[in-house]
Amino acid sequence: MVTLLASIGLLSVSFFAYNCNPTFAATLVRWLLGALSFAIFLNIFSFRHLCREHREADRAFRDTDCEFSSIFQNVLDGILIVDNEGDCLDVNPAAASILRIPINKLIGQNIGSFVADHTAFARRWKSFLGGKSARGRAQLVASDGTVRFVDFAATAHYLPGRHVLIFCDVTERTYAEVARRQSEERFQLMASNIQEIFWMLDANTLEVTYINPAYAAITGHDVGSLQKNPTSYRELIHPEDRIRVLSRLQELANSGTLDEEFRFIRADGQVRWVWAKGVLVLTRDGTYWLVGTGQDITSRKQAEMKITEQLNAVEAARAETEALRKSTLALSQNLAMDSVLDTLLQCVAELVPFDKATIIFVEDGSELMVAREAPRNMPKRIGLTFRADGNLCLQRVLFEKRAILVQDVAKESGWRDVQPLEHLRSWLGIPLLAAGRVLGIMSLGMHSPRAFTAEHLRIAKSLAVPAAVAIQNARVHERAEIYAAELELRLRQLREAQNALQYASGERSN
Repeated sequence: MVTLLASIGLLSVSFFAYNCNPTFAATLVRWLLGALSFAIFLNIFSFRHLCREHREADRAFRDTDCEFSSIFQNVLDGILIVDNEGDCLDVNPAAASILRIPINKLIGQNIGSFVADHTAFARRWKSFLGGKSARGRAQLVASDGTVRFVDFAATAHYLPGRHVLIFCDVTERTYAEVARRQSEERFQLMASNIQEIFWMLDANTLEVTYINPAYAAITGHDVGSLQKNPTSYRELIHPEDRIRVLSRLQELANSGTLDEEFRFIRADGQVRWVWAKGVLVLTRDGTYWLVGTGQDITSRKQAEMKITEQLNAVEAARAETEALRKSTLALSQNLAMDSVLDTLLQCVAELVPFDKATIIFVEDGSELMVAREAPRNMPKRIGLTFRADGNLCLQRVLFEKRAILVQDVAKESGWRDVQPLEHLRSWLGIPLLAAGRVLGIMSLGMHSPRAFTAEHLRIAKSLAVPAAVAIQNARVHERAEIYAAELELRLRQLREAQNALQYASGERSN
């Protein structure tokens, strides 16, 4: 273009020079011809270059158009080109497939006819035309009546009066999400209302990743405490059970199951029982979790312990009854006083623990006598007499006729160390009653305070009943033997006297 303008300029100068100076004009003509030739050459070159660029641009446009047409025809997402009224101007096969309608029938139809909520669509369509773009999820009704869910993106006025809508069929994913959401809701409903604790732990760190609200109801601790410190549940386990339970959790990764009953401490300090069951779970992403439940079994444990206590009590009562039966039988087998007293101390030793046992007889009023002592390795004081007024506790047993338990004689104001009750700290005094009369006292002592219990007192009182009867029988037997011996003596004396009289009568007759 510059060359052409220069040539025109030279041509004008040449005309001017030709009129003024012909010689100079001839020179300018040559220059003008050369410039015109060069300009023609450049124009031809430029024209060919422009033609080539046009062909390349046209080829590129056709390639691009072919590519976009291929994408438009083969993309899996539906594409709709619509006008301002929402009527379809062009659609791709994917859109026709999603809407279950042939392409030729879809073109010309209004897209609002496929939307489930027509009223909402009309309102949103006006808003869309006034904006630039829109995104969201819509519920469509295909031509065959099936409900389809799509995620869409729309651009308004990409060309005047032209709008493009791209949508993806997410029906299966939507139903899956709904099913998963419903499943999660059911799980949350169940987890929030069951009485058992539902827990999930990280298999590697043993940190709590989920706990249901029952945790707060059973333990008294807020669920948020586990969110702040995922291992704080360990502090709730009773110290005597903690090592065992935590070791079982560690072993769960290998054994695969957990089934433990242990104690825990509530926030208010109560000690309760829980039954924990768990399993090892492998998720799809390869993560291991420990999942299980915890049930409060305190009531069951208390019932079991009460049953055990009752069974133990029944067994103890049976054993006690059997021991008392054997003791009564042993006391009644021999009527000799020495045998009765030895048997009594032996039976007492089997039922009630003691460091020192003494059988004391009442001689006259408050006069007492040591009849027997145990153990045998102590100095013998059988026959030792002493007065009851030296010890107020002995007087109470004699005059009140009831058993006495002294947990610590050092704190008993009426206690005095009298033989044979010296060096004792705990004392049991049981009267030996027969026919309403105190025959004696069974004294049991320990060198340590608070060594006897009310149960010991009860057993000793039970044993004192047949012991008093046996002692009474032994005394009656002794008296009977004495009377029999005296009667035998009198009879022998009478027979001797009769023999003497007979002998004297025979002498006189001779």
